[in-house]
Amino acid sequence: MTSLTYVVLTAVGPDRPGLVDAVTSYVLERGGNLEDSRMVNLHGQFAMMLLVAGSAECLAALRDGLPALQETAGVLAQLQPAAPPPPAVAALPCRITAWAMDHPGLMNSVSHLLAGLDVNIESAETSLSSAPHTGTPLFTMQMVVSVPGTTPVAELREQLGRLCDDLNIDWNLSAL
Repeated sequence: MTSLTYVVLTAVGPDRPGLVDAVTSYVLERGGNLEDSRMVNLHGQFAMMLLVAGSAECLAALRDGLPALQETAGVLAQLQPAAPPPPAVAALPCRITAWAMDHPGLMNSVSHLLAGLDVNIESAETSLSSAPHTGTPLFTMQMVVSVPGTTPVAELREQLGRLCDDLNIDWNLSAL
């Protein structure tokens, strides 16, 4: 039995139809298995993060073929070693949704508070849009977080509420 090794393949390039096909075909043709991914179009730049599992030979072929992938797909690509999936830990998955008039530091303020409570951000998505009627820039964020058993949810709710009140952020915290 061949043991699996893991890498994260990141690729960023101008958005176009077929880009995901080109990158996932590259992985498949070299014997890699896509286990997890995140992909997004950010104002015309398409970014992909792919967790790929494969044999040592497969991952060597992925690494050696990066220049060809970059040229044929028109992306900037790189590989980073990744650890095997960690064992599950006791944590409560929650969703934090927040929105406010945009100003610098909103995401940093919330992420700093979460780090201080040992709350892990599993995924985050932010966007900037115009508020209805006024056109004021409106910042929204959605996060899925893991609250460890050592952090009381009531404490998270209290500290998050205090921070959001100070920064004039509307927010919601709910268990998944």
